[in-house]
Amino acid sequence: MSMDHNNSEPLAIHGGPKAKRTPFPTGKRHGDQEKRLLDEVIDSDMLFYFLGTKVFELQRRFARMYGVKHAIACSSGTAAVHIAIASLALPAGSEVIVPAITDMGSLTGILYQGLVPVFADVEPDTLNICPASRRS
Repeated sequence: MSMDHNNSEPLAIHGGPKAKRTPFPTGKRHGDQEKRLLDEVIDSDMLFYFLGTKVFELQRRFARMYGVKHAIACSSGTAAVHIAIASLALPAGSEVIVPAITDMGSLTGILYQGLVPVFADVEPDTLNICPASRRS
């Protein structure tokens, strides 16, 4: 894995190189197609995804694009993690190893399923969790 930052360089705040070295893009983020699709949803008078068509169309197209039978759209990353954890059907009380530096979004689904998050350190050279370092 290639890292752009050299740990031997001082941080930008201490005179080192800027972390962001290219300009942020400018211009419009949304065009006529996005406006047209948004108008379709608003004009349908149905903003609840389950009774509308756009989310189901997205799921079908996404599944087809990846050659899978099902794709489920989620309202957030938290919801996606919850669905993934729930799909494992782990017995209540099972431990799930998570990074020690995280946010509630990665823990909520674990807790809602009656599982126990167990924190582990992140290895600095791979940025993967180190299960051997887990702490209850």
